[in-house]
Parts: sequence; structure tokens; C-alpha cells
Amino acid sequence: MTSSSSPRHSGRILPGIIGLGILLALVLLISGCTQPAAGVKKMVTFTEADNGATGTIAQTTRFAVQLKENPTTGYQWNATLSPGLELQSSDYRVNDAPAGMVGVGGVRTWVIIAKDLGTQNFSASYRRSWEPVTGNETAYTVNIKVEKI
Repeated sequence: MTSSSSPRHSGRILPGIIGLGILLALVLLISGCTQPAAGVKKMVTFTEADNGATGTIAQTTRFAVQLKENPTTGYQWNATLSPGLELQSSDYRVNDAPAGMVGVGGVRTWVIIAKDLGTQNFSASYRRSWEPVTGNETAYTVNIKVEKI
């Protein structure tokens, strides 16, 4: 009696097929993770150019505010968010500069989640913390209209 496959060959084929299946699954998983999901929008970022503007953001969506800052001079942004906005992170990145250079400014980035519906507000004042508030400080504000998804 002859068989079309010998135990010796089936012992190599099955692990090979399983390995190929795992490899294929990994390729599909990795390629799927690098593609944006359908309907996902790029995060909206507000900059100095948007001072005084109103933006529309879907509820529970993240957005960013980026402003130039130079804490080496003592000046920093003091930000205030209305209760319907939630600060997720605040990060300062110094600009590229030659090694050893001092007094280099950078960019402050706040990442915020639009929690509550309605008009919300992000405002900031650029000042030195030890100086009294005079009302002449550089100010930034952006209104955020938070809408249902």
C-alpha cells in the first residue's frame, strides 16, 4: 500500500504552512497599523496665526496649540482652559542650534481633548512669573466650538 504523502514530508510541510500563515498575519498586522483608519482626521493644530480665531472640533477629539516660547529669558506661556477642555500634555522643545549656544528659544505644545459640547476657550499670557501682571502682556486666545461626533 502506497500513500501520496509520507510521514517524513508531512512533518515538514505542516510547520512550514503554520510559519507561513504567521508570517502573513504579521505582515497584514504591520501594514494595517501604518495606515490611518478610515474616517480618522489629522489632529488640528492652532498656532500664533490663529490668535483670536474660532475652530470647530468634534467632541472627544484631541487638538494642539503650538506657540513660540523662550524660557531662557524668563518668559513662558501661562495657559488657561475652560472647563470643557482637558489638558492631556504640555511639552517644550528647544529649537535646533549649534552646540553650546545659549538663549535658544523653542516651541510649547499643548495637547488638549475637547470634552464638553459648546464654545470652549484656550487662552494664554506670555510673561515672566515674578513680574506683576500689567495687562500689556502678549496674549493668545482661540475659541473652540465643540460639536457632536
